[in-house]
Amino acid sequence: MKKVIMKYKKSELDLFLQERIRENKEELSRNLEATLQYEQNCLEEIVKGIKHCKSNIEKCNKALEKASISNMAVWNAKKGAFKDNLVIWNTLGLIQMASIEIKRYTKVLSSGVDEWIIYDAIKSVYTAIYETSKKLVDSTGKLMKFVNSEFPSYDISLFKDVRKELTKFREDNKDSLTSVRNKIDAHRDEDVCMQIETAENLHLSDAVKLILDYGRIVNELGTVVSPMKQLGILRLESVFHDRNR
Repeated sequence: MKKVIMKYKKSELDLFLQERIRENKEELSRNLEATLQYEQNCLEEIVKGIKHCKSNIEKCNKALEKASISNMAVWNAKKGAFKDNLVIWNTLGLIQMASIEIKRYTKVLSSGVDEWIIYDAIKSVYTAIYETSKKLVDSTGKLMKFVNSEFPSYDISLFKDVRKELTKFREDNKDSLTSVRNKIDAHRDEDVCMQIETAENLHLSDAVKLILDYGRIVNELGTVVSPMKQLGILRLESVFHDRNR
């Protein structure tokens, strides 16, 4: 009986990348570690913003339970403003989380560890991009709705361009992202031969390209969404200013 051994098929580009990674492993590791530390610090600040919004929404809910009919509109307006701010902060959080997750997998891919660990990281990259890109498309859709509703004169052309690029990236890579996610990572195909075939056809070069393309879009998304924090402040000021007249 012929022995079946799973063999990953390495292209010339895979071998070239492996060699370049090996040559620059220490520098790559230092740069990634520094970037990850910075981004984790940024995430901590974003979480503070998210918790602040949630805390005030809860305060508004408690106030609404006891509010008279004449005061309900006031508290609902305040609650709405904090919910809009939550959309902004949560979108920033999703962007930052996606960036951190991809860089963590990149760190594994550039570590030169056991081949099985490398390919385990490769398939996880596909699932991470599949999941996080879907969350970003949904969340940025809510954010665009907020801006169009509350600040119709705000120029969101750059934001729309980056979001369109995100949706196109997701659509262009839909088949490969879905296949790896459903057959060998988040789920398992019931056909073992299909699992082996899918795994054997994973390529380091393909994963690196996905990481670079997606990482660039995520960074651009963070750049265009970050200024919208000011819109959140203006939204709160408009509500509280009107109610304090």
